[in-house]
Amino acid sequence: MRRPGPLLCAALAAAAVALLAPLPPAAIAADCPLDFSWPNFALIASVCSDQNGHSKCCRYINAVLAVSSAMYANTTGTLGVPSELADACIRNISDTFVSNGILPTAASFCGLGIKIQASYQCVGMTTIVQMLQSPNFSDVTRNCATSLPDAVSCKRCLNSGLSYLRHLVGEQDNVTLNTCRDAAFVAFVSQGNISTLDTAGCFFSVQELSALQVNISTSSPAGYPAPNISPSPFASQIPGEHVAEVSSNHHHSYKRVIFPAVGALVTGLSVTLLVVLILLIRRKSKELEKIEGINPLKVLSSCVTKGQEGTSTIFGRFSYAEMRRATRNFSTTLGGNDNATIFKGQLSNGSVVAIKRIESSPKQDLLAFCKEMEFLGRLHHRHLVGLKGYCLTKFERFQVYEYMENGSLKDHLHCNTSRLMFHSHSMSYATSFVELCAEKHSSLCSVR
Repeated sequence: MRRPGPLLCAALAAAAVALLAPLPPAAIAADCPLDFSWPNFALIASVCSDQNGHSKCCRYINAVLAVSSAMYANTTGTLGVPSELADACIRNISDTFVSNGILPTAASFCGLGIKIQASYQCVGMTTIVQMLQSPNFSDVTRNCATSLPDAVSCKRCLNSGLSYLRHLVGEQDNVTLNTCRDAAFVAFVSQGNISTLDTAGCFFSVQELSALQVNISTSSPAGYPAPNISPSPFASQIPGEHVAEVSSNHHHSYKRVIFPAVGALVTGLSVTLLVVLILLIRRKSKELEKIEGINPLKVLSSCVTKGQEGTSTIFGRFSYAEMRRATRNFSTTLGGNDNATIFKGQLSNGSVVAIKRIESSPKQDLLAFCKEMEFLGRLHHRHLVGLKGYCLTKFERFQVYEYMENGSLKDHLHCNTSRLMFHSHSMSYATSFVELCAEKHSSLCSVR
């Protein structure tokens, strides 16, 4: 058998070396449809070189991969790359990072390919349409459609996204939660005129991402012609940013109108209640002026000074409220006539009195009442009830007398037995007198 020549052996050896040698990055990139040529990696390299900036470095790597996946999704409608191309894309981005000055260890401590994946299959959903039509995703669209660089708007967007992921994923591991978060980002930015970098800066907490020199293109990398899938079907099936913006503007416009209206209504009601309260107070004051509109001191002072022989009388002065309170709102009637009514009353000091209410008019001459008070004040006798005081209003006069516990002289003269009160010793005196008369009468009859 003829042995192979040296030239043939050399050719076979060269072919074997060529087959076993690692493929260059350009060859690997041909297997990954993601475009990593758009960012300037200088900022990411500086962050990843900091020993205390590993967390921020990983967020940058995650954001770059998510933005590239969103560019790819604009032409394919899928959430990330197909699973059979995921490993190739992970190798591609790792080599790209190393070639741009990022530490080789960044891929390992960030979990590139494990926690940060290139295929965003989330709880069975693989397309943007499925994600957009999932329950509660419209809340994410509504809360994230505003300007996200604003801290308040970004926080509202993140809270809405976390709430959506909790309902969607439930109690899952961090890898599933991270993958679904990236899928939600890709689905959200595919809806229309939404700033991809601003949204990524909010989603991944890397606000400096917008400072990178970018040249984002929606076309597929060379060798991968874009399918006839456009973002317009997604925007037509799910309300896009324009609808969300209109809704947000309408909501803010509604708040700008309703708050001043409510404030004006509350102010108007407060002013109205204040006016009503003032009117009620003035009305009550006028009623009190009508009731107690006469100064009794002025009326009676002249009466006192006109007393005969320089004598003066001192009367107790009572208010209308005291009269009403003493008579239990004028319910304890003892008697009376057409012009006056007598009530039984009890003053605040506990003394029981008889209160005489005299009906009058504003035109009635007060001098007659004054003279009567002067005359009654000068009468002092143990068999006559004494005048204790008075109350004078615009329409009524009150005289306060001592209360006659055993009734009046009229009751006794007219034998009003219902008003007479006898003590036990008086009855015994009467009984003894009758018995004595009976004995005398019997003795006289026996002598005869």
